[in-house]
Amino acid sequence: MKANPAEKVRRRVAVILGPGGSSVKLLDVVLPLLGRDRSIEMQGIFLEEAELKHAAELPFVKELCRVTFNVREFNSDQFDRVLALRMRTAQRALSLLAKRAGVTHSFRNVRGSAARLLFDTASQADIVIFEPARNMAAAMSTRPVRTHPLPRIAVALGDPETSGGALLAAVRLAGGEMRRISVWLTPGAVASSESLEKLLAQIASGSAAQIRTLPDFSVESLVSAARSEGSSMLVLAATSDLMQAENLHILHQSLRCPICLVRSWDSED
Repeated sequence: MKANPAEKVRRRVAVILGPGGSSVKLLDVVLPLLGRDRSIEMQGIFLEEAELKHAAELPFVKELCRVTFNVREFNSDQFDRVLALRMRTAQRALSLLAKRAGVTHSFRNVRGSAARLLFDTASQADIVIFEPARNMAAAMSTRPVRTHPLPRIAVALGDPETSGGALLAAVRLAGGEMRRISVWLTPGAVASSESLEKLLAQIASGSAAQIRTLPDFSVESLVSAARSEGSSMLVLAATSDLMQAENLHILHQSLRCPICLVRSWDSED
């Protein structure tokens, strides 16, 4: 039986959630991307990082309360209970989000390496969104994190063949508000892509989006730019270079904002 030509190809949007407790906040950021597109299949993945589980299996670890600065022992059983509670919270939040957007969804939990999961998921989904790791130094820091007064979504365009999808995803994440978008270009990123050049011309003509040039498309340049601008979301094309385990690890460990990896996204939007 032939497929109905009018039927849309299903898009897979995967969101990787963790035990950090901010699943609901991250899913609220994802909502504009879904819109009311019934062709989207949403996949929620709760990550139990192997390193965290290993720490919890030690005789005890110490938890510092950031309000009272009291220190208490936090053993493996307590860790497992908190983890189970946060996984259920993440699953409920995903279910509610899918219901609001009118899309199908699934949910599973995975234990292992974050970089490995990111690679496997991004290789199968059209879009993957994940939060950076919560490191203790950042969590305990008393210095205020620099943020833009208007939540800005940064999109880096380095590969002319894949940047169009990343740009379109960023526009949807921003709810179509060009003033919320920062476009980062590498030298020559647009030269060989006529369609991308037209999209950028439309954005620039409104004088709403910010456009800047990066020296290169290295993860170091991306992390530095995201930190300096206080970006609320970083959208990247899932290129073969970026999908190297070392680069995924740097993104996961070094950034402060959620990351959106775009493998493909229909240009017809």
